Amino acid sequence: MKRVLIAMMLLMPVAFLINTAFTAMEKEMSIQVDRAQLRSNPAYYGSVVTNVNYADRVKIIDSKGAWVKAYTARNNATGWIHISALTSTKLAPKSGGKNAPTSVSAGELSAAEKGFTEQIEQAYRQKNKEIVFTWVDKMEKIKISLEQSVAFLKEGQVKPEEGGEQ
Repeated sequence: MKRVLIAMMLLMPVAFLINTAFTAMEKEMSIQVDRAQLRSNPAYYGSVVTNVNYADRVKIIDSKGAWVKAYTARNNATGWIHISALTSTKLAPKSGGKNAPTSVSAGELSAAEKGFTEQIEQAYRQKNKEIVFTWVDKMEKIKISLEQSVAFLKEGQVKPEEGGEQ
């Protein structure tokens, strides 16, 4: 029993150091979408602090729900970004000096998070030919600016639980 306690006492500092090193390593992540924004608040309608591009590295400072507060040395700026735009994999831009686009756009990534892709939509349309998608197609073409979204939320006195303007 005494040997077990001694072994545990010796292994605990080692485990702590390994955990600390792993945690520190995870605090830097890459942007995995073509372009994203660091925002003033942890919400999509928060004002844009700066833009970040595919493969940019950011240092994670804090987190709140699905949002992380990140610092980009390239822009010397700090802001909030949704975790779906990040990966722990260190990415590299393609040769030629341009940022490499991902295999999916930010919109496709958002749709994939919801379990919906263009392929799923096409398959659904094929199976449900009696359904008319005219209005869905028209709604998909409607573009609403950030300013319109913020005004709508303020007018309706909507206060999201997860961040946003106070």
